[in-house]
Amino acid sequence: MMQAPIFQIVGYKNSGKTTVLCDLIEYGSSIGDQVATIKHHGHKQPLEPMHDQTDSYRLQKAGSFLTGVDSADTFQLEYNHKQSPPLQRLVELYQSFEPDLIVIEGFKKEAYKKAVILKEESDVQLLDLEQVAFVLTWNLEWVKHVDVPVFTMNERKHSIKNIYSIMKGREADE
Repeated sequence: MMQAPIFQIVGYKNSGKTTVLCDLIEYGSSIGDQVATIKHHGHKQPLEPMHDQTDSYRLQKAGSFLTGVDSADTFQLEYNHKQSPPLQRLVELYQSFEPDLIVIEGFKKEAYKKAVILKEESDVQLLDLEQVAFVLTWNLEWVKHVDVPVFTMNERKHSIKNIYSIMKGREADE
């Protein structure tokens, strides 16, 4: 089994992470890739169950720590834990589904290759993170000193092929 490349999209709240991720998933899907995502939920409120008032919900409420439901075209999995599993364990689980790319939204401190989104000038501190492969920014003035590829948020869709290539571990197309 070939391992899918793993790539992170990081930035502060409301910087555009999910918007960028949706653009990239749409592009990857359009070229036939299966893109898997892992999203960090950094909010205090708990996640809502995927399947409220169903048999699977009842099984989970009865104490099943891992509940899966398979239908003709969808598989849902809910994992209840006392402590968040290491991201690496989630990545290993995702690799078993043989995706073409795994994209992680958030988990800033993890050491995977990543894109940093800069929405405010104070966000420039994110450039100190490990393995920054490229930057998406709202203002080019903030990144004049950066030695990785830089894309503007407003023009990202025009560069989506190059951005996706970097994420997959290939050199950006000229």
